[in-house]
Amino acid sequence: MKKSFFIALLMLSQSVLAEWVLDNKASTLDFTTTKNVSKTEVQTFKAMQGQIQGKTATIAVDLSSVDTGIEIRDQRVQELLFNVVKFPSATATINIKEADVNAIKTGQMITMHVDAVINLHGVKQTVPVQLEVAALAQNKRLVISRHPVIINLTNFNLLDGVNALRDIAKLQSINVAVPVTFSLLFTQK
Repeated sequence: MKKSFFIALLMLSQSVLAEWVLDNKASTLDFTTTKNVSKTEVQTFKAMQGQIQGKTATIAVDLSSVDTGIEIRDQRVQELLFNVVKFPSATATINIKEADVNAIKTGQMITMHVDAVINLHGVKQTVPVQLEVAALAQNKRLVISRHPVIINLTNFNLLDGVNALRDIAKLQSINVAVPVTFSLLFTQK
């Protein structure tokens, strides 16, 4: 009896300490831009890495993987806005209660109100985020944005890049408040 209790305890402690790894192919990170007041488009990033370990969830986005649907625009966004040579990635770090992620039963979903520390273009800002976390299976968690996260590009010293994009494309305006949504699938390793 004692032996089976200790084995169960050991298995539980290993699952609590196990790392959750982002499945890039099954995950999306989209952002919406508006130009000339009424032309709105959804764009995405194709490459990101992430993990949940301990009480910290981290996502790293390869900014050169931006996909706007137009190759020349992708290049301009990489060079003029993100300056990927100097700032190749953006990160988001969230402190979470690991027990909340591990304790969700398959088929259940919980809402979490957290603060994300966004590191973009060499600037760190704390942004409130509402997450929905669903247990798809014992070892799979889907994390989605309950509401779009509004990223103000001015707060990340990206206004010069926005203006450069506007000028080169001969636009009247590009909105600096950018809604971001995500659907992130994590698998426990």
